[in-house]
Amino acid sequence: MRRKQPSLKSWLTLTIAALALLPNLVVLYVLARSSPELIGQERAIILLWLLVVGLFATGLGYLLASRLLAPLDELTRSLRYLKVSSRTLADLSLPPPKQEPPREVAVLREQFEILIKHLRELAESREAVFATLAHDLKTPLIAAVRATSYLIDADEITREQRIQMLYQIQQELERTYRLVENLLTASKLENTRPQLEMINLQALLEDLRLRFLKDAEKKGIEIKVTGSGETRADRVMIERAAANLVENALRYARSKIILRVGPGYIEVEDDGPGLPAPLETLSQPFHSQKLRGVRSGSSGLGLYIVRQVAELHNGVFRTCKGSLGGACIHLEANDRRLSTYTLL
Repeated sequence: MRRKQPSLKSWLTLTIAALALLPNLVVLYVLARSSPELIGQERAIILLWLLVVGLFATGLGYLLASRLLAPLDELTRSLRYLKVSSRTLADLSLPPPKQEPPREVAVLREQFEILIKHLRELAESREAVFATLAHDLKTPLIAAVRATSYLIDADEITREQRIQMLYQIQQELERTYRLVENLLTASKLENTRPQLEMINLQALLEDLRLRFLKDAEKKGIEIKVTGSGETRADRVMIERAAANLVENALRYARSKIILRVGPGYIEVEDDGPGLPAPLETLSQPFHSQKLRGVRSGSSGLGLYIVRQVAELHNGVFRTCKGSLGGACIHLEANDRRLSTYTLL
């Protein structure tokens, strides 16, 4: 069992009492050296005096310590009140002090207020995440359910029409799957360290090109991989981040996407309209849906994951200037042992 430590009030009381007794002890020591016979005759009176002084100093020390620590005790009661309060986090705040606290306690109160504000912002962000998640999951699922219901009742449609409806259902379910996959990845990144290994970046981008080739052909977009290079990084994280970048490029590209590889970096360049807002805003989770021209839930979580992967790999995540006039995002590791990639 852990030993209970003395309170600050006890230490202050003992300190004040000791300071009060110290001058008397010094005087007695001097008298004992100079007149020992006097000390011997008046021993009872001296002991009584020391007892009275000790009790008085202890009581005075307790009163002074209580007075000095009153603002801190009040702050403690306020924090205890927050713990048992039934109010929501959005309504929580420290009660105003009964008296103006000293500067040190005022600074402490201010820091607690900042902490409460930070927790409130986190709660609001979580509510936004849940609201956006519900919206982004509901939209493709409703579309898939409606298409399925139509197929059940549609007896006169042609084979081509049926295939088109099934393809639409497949697309909506793939959107749902990618959203869930990104959510799981975002949760994993908060509690996982990169498992570093050597990665052939050219092979990784070739796999991604083949994965997205069918969707690109349907949109009339050409995907091309150039260059070669390797890096040491977490394969799962790198692949998920690169896939998000390619998905964003496919969403906005007009006719061409270039996946460029170099020593320790990847570049994904498209000829779309470019970024609709600063990268710092777009890479905040579930914030990009508020921007004009960006479909709800389409890029905020994806770019957020890319930024998280870059940070876990000691990387830099910023915009850059591309050659096709589209979006340009640069991801580069500070350590050459870690991954470096660029989205242009």
